[in-house]
Amino acid sequence: MNVSPSSATALETFPRDLVLADVLRAVEGLRPERAGSVAEFREALREVGLRARGEVTDSLTHAIAQAAMAEERAAFVRYISSVTDEEMQMAEPLPHRRTLAPEEEAALRRTLLDRWGAGRGYWFPISGEAPPEFALAFHTDWFDEAKGRVVGELLGAHGVERVFELREHGEDHYEIGLKAFDPHYNGAEGFWFSRESDWVVYASHESSITIAGEWLVAGFRERFGDCNRYQYGGPFSTPDLRGTWDWESTR
Repeated sequence: MNVSPSSATALETFPRDLVLADVLRAVEGLRPERAGSVAEFREALREVGLRARGEVTDSLTHAIAQAAMAEERAAFVRYISSVTDEEMQMAEPLPHRRTLAPEEEAALRRTLLDRWGAGRGYWFPISGEAPPEFALAFHTDWFDEAKGRVVGELLGAHGVERVFELREHGEDHYEIGLKAFDPHYNGAEGFWFSRESDWVVYASHESSITIAGEWLVAGFRERFGDCNRYQYGGPFSTPDLRGTWDWESTR
C-alpha cells in the first residue's frame, strides 16, 4: 500500500518511541537480584530488547513501522552488548519502579475490590455510591502538589516504602518507591496503595482526589484542620475550591 511522504515520515518516526516504551516497561519488570551473574542479566536485557511487546506496537503492521521498530530494537541490543561488566556493576540505581506482571496486577485489583470496593471502574466520590468509612475527597484545585507531598510524608512516617500504582487502562502498572509517589490523573484514573491495603489514594478524571484509610485520614486532618470545608462538590472549578457539578453556575 502506497502512503504519502508525510505519512511515511510519521510511520518511520513515532513507532520508535512506542517500542522503546515497551522495552522500558519490560526492563522495569526484570529482577536484577534474581540474575545469577552480570552476563545472565545482560542476556535478559537483550531478550527484552528483542521481544518486548505492547498492545499498540502489536497493532502497527505497516512495513515502514515494522522496520523502524526493528531498528530501535537492534540499537538497544547493540548498546547492551557494548556495556562492560564493570560499567553495569558501577551503574547508579534509579528510583525504584517495577512493572507489575498481569497476574500480579489482577491480584492487587481483587485486593482493592475486597477491601475498598475499588479498583475496577469509578470510585468515590464520582461512582454515586455511599462514601467509604475513613475517606475524604477533594477537588484538585484545593488538593495541589503540596498536599500530595504531605500525604507522602504521612505514608513515610507510617513506615511505607513501596507503593502500588494501578491505572484504569493501558499497561502502566507499577510498584514504585515512596519518593516517586505522585497521585494525579494523567489521562488514566489511578489508584495508589500498599500491600496491606489499609489505605488508598484515588485520582479520577473528574478532577477529584480521594484519600482513605483510618490512620492516613487522621494524619491528614491533623495537618489540615479545615479540610472538611473543602470536600469535593463536582468537577467544575469554583471560587471556594470545592468544585460543582453545575456547569451553568460557573459561567
